[in-house]
Amino acid sequence: MAKIHSVLVVDDEASVRSLYVDALEAAGHHVRVAMNGQDALDRLRDGNVPCVVLSDVRMPRMDGWDLARAVARDPQLNSVPVVLLTGDRILSFTSPARDKPFSVVELDALVQRECQLHRESLPAGR
Repeated sequence: MAKIHSVLVVDDEASVRSLYVDALEAAGHHVRVAMNGQDALDRLRDGNVPCVVLSDVRMPRMDGWDLARAVARDPQLNSVPVVLLTGDRILSFTSPARDKPFSVVELDALVQRECQLHRESLPAGR
């Protein structure tokens, strides 16, 4: 049986956020949303840290790349995986960003994998 996880979805397009929320909640996950990287950092720093962050690459104010770097530099957040997603197929082949998954099965598999890796990387007692 798949585990239920907490996920932060970061995307500047409301329709994409809505699609991800619907799919992830259908898979049983708890989902919060942010409209850009700065909004995501504010939500991450409020003490409700998710198992994984799924972030669009290209956003105004703070993009996904800057968000991932900011999370990596923060000692309270640096263990949280930030998965960068893009609708740009070429960018998904030439960078660490992944194609945006849109099915419930794909999103759930991505969350399950990242959260399992996250748990395994945590020191005992954290």
